[in-house]
Amino acid sequence: MSLHEYEKRAIRADYLRGGIGFAVTAFPVVFSPMLGTFQIIFGLLALVFGGFVVRTWLKAQTRIEVDAEGIQVHGPLGKAIAWPELATMDLRYYSTQKEKGKGWMHLVLKSGAGEKITIESTLDGFEAVLEHAASAAGQNGLGLNQTTTDNLVAAGIQTGLAARNP
Repeated sequence: MSLHEYEKRAIRADYLRGGIGFAVTAFPVVFSPMLGTFQIIFGLLALVFGGFVVRTWLKAQTRIEVDAEGIQVHGPLGKAIAWPELATMDLRYYSTQKEKGKGWMHLVLKSGAGEKITIESTLDGFEAVLEHAASAAGQNGLGLNQTTTDNLVAAGIQTGLAARNP
């Protein structure tokens, strides 16, 4: 069994980005006599940044437990998927630069019953979680899309899983 949590550095950076975005968009709504349309636009943007801060808080409270039986999310939005119930695995890479040298991965696991767990690569021990998920996908005979297969290879995980055609 292994227990994983999101990196504190990444959480702090997300809090900073979200807080600055919220302050910059909420300040004009509260303290500036703007026209109604601009207040609505800035108010909606403030809601988006506020939602990002709440999502970051939820991520900071989350712990991921992985063992031979399955994966569990401990925290405010706890979920669990047993490995034999894994029905879908999707791994995406989002680049922040043209060279693709910097970015993050986003793993989505779904059970046959519709339970969904999403994990970002800022999770401490993300590679270990990815290896467990890829192993379970192979044991369950899941067909993975080409993007997922390519991203697993890029992450250094050789699964022997064939990509399915979309």
